[in-house]
Amino acid sequence: MMDLDSKGKGMPFEFYGAYYPPIYSKLKAKNLRELVIGIRNADKYSLFYHVFHPIFSSHLIPEEYSNDFAHWIAENLGYKELAELVSDIPGAEPRTVEDIRKDLIEILEPRADDKIALYPFVFISCRPIVYKTNYSANTLAEFLDLIQQIPSRSLVWHFVAKRVLGYSKRNDFSEWIEMNFGLTDVAEALSKLDPQTYVNEEILRKDIIKTLERGLLK
Repeated sequence: MMDLDSKGKGMPFEFYGAYYPPIYSKLKAKNLRELVIGIRNADKYSLFYHVFHPIFSSHLIPEEYSNDFAHWIAENLGYKELAELVSDIPGAEPRTVEDIRKDLIEILEPRADDKIALYPFVFISCRPIVYKTNYSANTLAEFLDLIQQIPSRSLVWHFVAKRVLGYSKRNDFSEWIEMNFGLTDVAEALSKLDPQTYVNEEILRKDIIKTLERGLLK
């Protein structure tokens, strides 16, 4: 087993969290054709909100559809197969919301029609409000313990939001583990988790913990 009490190069991990207050973007779509136009014109925060924000259990979305676009296409237009295609768009590293935008347009544009939805899709944007928490890890043992108790807002900020919004090229956990301890394999294993497939942050937390335990406790 690795020395979990090691401080590596001495760089502590400071945990931050973030809120994403919704902002009305004035973009709406009543059919697929207008949805494509909206996706093309929406800012990156709006794409983040609709594709990755459902990871918070408070957002309440059925498990079979992992993002708001897929849910709307299925429930308001009745296009189940198309909804599954949109739900299956990958979001793991190093992909960002701009990669997601390209995928969505590529899938939806050839199928865009004028069938009117039961309810319009309203594009919501947001701006992250970041705050520092009281949590800080100096060793791998402290890090493993804190991952199990930090607020979900902190977990998602470091593992999802910063990377997909382009603030960093990699999730912060992998970055710290590799930079401070040289644990490339553990960092790579974490990076393979796809946050776009989760609609509950606690399930993501469990998978992160399992990945860390497999790498650190062997």
